[in-house]
This record gives sequence, structure tokens and C-alpha cells, in this order.
Amino acid sequence: MQQKHLLYNFLNSVKRLLIVLDACRYDLLLENLEVLHPIKIEVFKVYSSGSCTYDWLLNTFTKPINVIYVSANPWVKLLHGKTKMFKAIDDVSARFWDERLGTVRAEHVNMVALKHLIRGENLIVHYLQPHPPFITKTWLRDNESPASLAGSKIYELAARSVEARREFKRAYIENLRYVLRYAKRLTQTALKQGYKVAITSDHSELLGTYAPLKTFRLLFRKNLIKFLKNWLPYAVGYYHVVGHPCRWTGKELYEVPWVVVHG
Repeated sequence: MQQKHLLYNFLNSVKRLLIVLDACRYDLLLENLEVLHPIKIEVFKVYSSGSCTYDWLLNTFTKPINVIYVSANPWVKLLHGKTKMFKAIDDVSARFWDERLGTVRAEHVNMVALKHLIRGENLIVHYLQPHPPFITKTWLRDNESPASLAGSKIYELAARSVEARREFKRAYIENLRYVLRYAKRLTQTALKQGYKVAITSDHSELLGTYAPLKTFRLLFRKNLIKFLKNWLPYAVGYYHVVGHPCRWTGKELYEVPWVVVHG
């Protein structure tokens, strides 16, 4: 089932809240659903329109939609700030970017979203978690590095090391549980206000995939020497793919959850 179709249908009525968890895996959400207890839910696997947020935003939102988009992800404002695709964009990242962590905390997203809920607006609320950088403590984060580089450094470490990939998965799950707690609070408030609520993701996340053919297509360049230098570590299995590359050719990054909340 295509997420785009569900998304437009869902938001085509009044008092709707769509929660977007950035880079949320379908399988790991299923394993951590107890965080949402006692909310009654149904979970389905659907297919996203992009393997990264950039592609998802461009491919999913192709016709205007009457919602306020509350987003911790700066890409929303960058790509759609002047397109009139949404009724308005409330860019949480512009006001509450955490310089130390290199991300936006979920509690700040809730604080901004609540003022729109009170007004009865249709909303998309886009958290930055479980996407790295991680909120919880992890040895993957180098406290001496600029926060703006934290995410890319974490991916580089995890791509090169089995031990780092294990820690990446552990920290990713903690990040997922963290954001689910705040999504639960927002959902409960919305239900009391008479909203219908659904939860989904923009794309999935690779936690260490050996994919020589896919990385060949992804990394191929006309400069043969530079291409071989970048691709060979993936080809021989020294590097594994961690993250969510744009224009990924496999279905892994397009499989995302669609959670129907029953009030």
C-alpha cells in the first residue's frame, strides 16, 4: 500500500494529526509498541515515496494540502518554504536547534504543536528522532566534534565497525523509545481534543547492509580511480551501509509503518 495515498486521504478531513517519526524502521517500531500503551492501535506496512527526507518531501507532497506542518527537520522549510504546498510551516528547528546535540528535542516539537492543536488545525508533526544524532548517551558521539558533524561521524563509524553498528542499533532503539514517549503524549492530548491520529515515517533506516551492487549504482562516477576508492570497501564487505542514502534502489528504505490510533 502506498503511503502517499493514505496520507492525502487521512488529511482530507477536519481535526487530523499525522505524526512523522524520522527514519523509523517498521520492524523495530513493532518491537517497541509497548511504549504507546495503553493507546489502542493497528499497525500496517506501507511504502514511502523516498529513501531519504529530501526525496520523500518532493515525491510525496505534489499537490497543495490544507495542513500546518510543524517540523523539527529543516528540509521541510528549505524545500517547501515558498511552494505554498502547506497552509503554513512552523519550523521548530529554527528556534529550538540544540547546538550541543546537533538535533531538535522532541519536547520542543510538542510544545510548538500544542498551540496548533488547541486551535483545531490539521497538523503534520515531524520529529527528528529516531534519526541520529542520538539524544541518549552513546560512545559513538564525540563530544569534541562540532554538533553539526555529529550525525555524519556516527554513520562513518558504524559503516566501518561491527562493534559500532551494534552500538548504533542500541542507541537507535533508545532514540525510538524516547520519541515514542513524546508522540504518545501528543496523541493523548489530540484524542482529548477530538482528533483522529496516525503515525508514520518518511523513510526507514539501514543498520548495516552488505550491498555491493546497490552501492555500485549509488557511488558510480566517471572518475574510475575515485569511484574504486569509494566503492571497494563496500564491495569486499569492509564497509556496510548505514543510514538512508537518497535514490536507494532496494525496498528496504521504503518500507515504513502506518499506525492507526483508535480513540
